[in-house]
Amino acid sequence: MEQSARNTLIGEALAHALHDTWYGVAPILLASVSGQLGLANADIGLMLLVYQAVSSVTQPSFGRLSERYGGRTFAVGAIIWTALMFTGALFAQSKLLLTLLIGLAGLGSGAFHPQGTANSTLAGGARLGATATSLFFFGGTLGTALLGSAVGGLLIAQWGRQSLILIAVLNITLALVFVRRLVPEHLPVQARARANDPRPKTIALNGVWFVLAMLLGAIALRAFGQQAVVTYVPKLQADLGVSPAVYGLVMSLFLAAVAVGGVVGAYLADKVGTRLILVLTLLLTAGSLWLFTVTLGVASYVALLATGFFIGPSHTLLLVSGQRRFPERMAMVSGIFLGFSFVSGAVLTWLFGLLADARGLQGTLVWLPAVVLVNALLALIATAPSGDARPSARTAGAAVER
Repeated sequence: MEQSARNTLIGEALAHALHDTWYGVAPILLASVSGQLGLANADIGLMLLVYQAVSSVTQPSFGRLSERYGGRTFAVGAIIWTALMFTGALFAQSKLLLTLLIGLAGLGSGAFHPQGTANSTLAGGARLGATATSLFFFGGTLGTALLGSAVGGLLIAQWGRQSLILIAVLNITLALVFVRRLVPEHLPVQARARANDPRPKTIALNGVWFVLAMLLGAIALRAFGQQAVVTYVPKLQADLGVSPAVYGLVMSLFLAAVAVGGVVGAYLADKVGTRLILVLTLLLTAGSLWLFTVTLGVASYVALLATGFFIGPSHTLLLVSGQRRFPERMAMVSGIFLGFSFVSGAVLTWLFGLLADARGLQGTLVWLPAVVLVNALLALIATAPSGDARPSARTAGAAVER
């Protein structure tokens, strides 16, 4: 990997960590104020749904804009915008205002992710596309886990939710000092690949709608599986009387396991094939998640960490499979798939919260392993050999060269 590509990947991974800090903070914050503001499980799920919905519907447009005007503006601007909106949420005293501010923060997510995903995939080139993309998501997950869930939980437990303004100041400062320097001003696209290699166009034109539907279904269920754990395990722990510092640490370790598993799985996928690693890790996810639901204490936490490790690769591998079908509009397509992932997962998570309010949260969580098994089946169909094809060296090289 050339130095310029390496700098791009480092900048995007750092930016992702800073931006997605608030994704880790949000469930901890909402769980901690649920008693004060009277938030039910469905209220928490609905607020995160609003955030994800705004992010989702705007990502394709922001992806197209980043292809046209460059990624740096959207990377830095998104971090600042999201930090400011969540800073306002720290002082909200009503459900309506809290929902409004979290929803507006979704614009930052919509602006950030398409350019970041496209930049990272192209930085990896033909041989390491999935690995580079996984490192981008690794940065986001570490930010969510460490600065978001762990540090955020500790700050709330010690000094209250307003103390999270320290995270906002840190994020904005690092974005202006480092991200602005590392993320390239212009986003590389694969226009040359289309001119020099007709194969990507053939793959896109010959894509089967049924397989695409299977891919979208797999993306939705995978997003739901992780979002349900991230959203409702903190609420379950709060219901059991556990301190925010404790369940913040638990979720931090879970998300760190997601990050590590994502990189390991993507590297193996680049070596032995996307389909095998994707389906195998989803099957292992179902098994470890089942163990989490039927055990208590330390054993349940160990099973939760294993769940995080095994579910980590599937997000990157499903996204890269989608990108490889439509390589000419990498940022816009990334926005479409990421947007669909966010909103579909959020809708299903909200519906899951409604079911949990009616039947009990702990009893409802036991159905998640079955959902992951269906996810594995859809992934098996969606990543049939035609969808698993890697771009040629000439294709990727043209993209990175530009």
